[in-house]
Amino acid sequence: MAGAGNERTYSGEWLYAVDHDLSGEQNMARDEAMAIACGRDGVPRLRFYSWQPYTLSLGHNQSDAAIDRRGIDSKGYGIVRRPTGGRAVFHAEELTYAVAMPSNGDGIHATYSRITEAVMRGLEILGAHDLEFSRSQPDFREHYTLEESESCFSASALNELTWHGRKLLGSAQRRYGGVLLQHGSLLVGDAHLEIIDLLYPEHDASRRGALKSRLAERTATVCDLLNGRVPAFDSLASALHDGFAATFGAALRRTDDLTTTTTSTHAAEHAS
Repeated sequence: MAGAGNERTYSGEWLYAVDHDLSGEQNMARDEAMAIACGRDGVPRLRFYSWQPYTLSLGHNQSDAAIDRRGIDSKGYGIVRRPTGGRAVFHAEELTYAVAMPSNGDGIHATYSRITEAVMRGLEILGAHDLEFSRSQPDFREHYTLEESESCFSASALNELTWHGRKLLGSAQRRYGGVLLQHGSLLVGDAHLEIIDLLYPEHDASRRGALKSRLAERTATVCDLLNGRVPAFDSLASALHDGFAATFGAALRRTDDLTTTTTSTHAAEHAS
């Protein structure tokens, strides 16, 4: 958990927004712009959003050599590269969050853990139980030699959110000087399993089916942990809003524009 310095930096007013059904290019542009704005004024920003059309996103440095671009186009899906790291995510039945905040000198694991705690609190508000942090992670150099490793949800990193050992939330972070931008994809339904078809077009149906089965065994969805109940997107976003407010001791002010520099106590502290 963060110490007193973090409480001073992260508490107070945040800006947040909820965006529905934007394209991959629009979503990534907004997230980078809000990180830049945070770097200017020191005010944390939080965004919840969905994707239209469904979109395959790649990590900043991930190869796109094997992707089925023709299949993606034929289905009307999008493809985009994230500014953050990590592996591929198929953004379908999910809620995505983006957080931009001053890092305050904290390392990746400390900030990652606190953001994950905020999501966990939000889900608990909705009635979720048995949520846990992943307390270990694979040797990713070895994991990346496996064929299923192209998918973000094929393995859990340290401090990612799990349910009965199955990965529920996939996140990745990037630093812009003293500002961090973190993305996270919260699985709501099972549509993420289609990523196997998009990443491994050369495999026959039997082999893709086996990979889908392994991915299904390793992942969990909001539908699973709420016993088949699927909250409306805005209800889910509202619960996560409350989780972030409680975890960071922040008042979240809703806005339609997270990219405009604002004047606040944060900005004064950031400039000092």
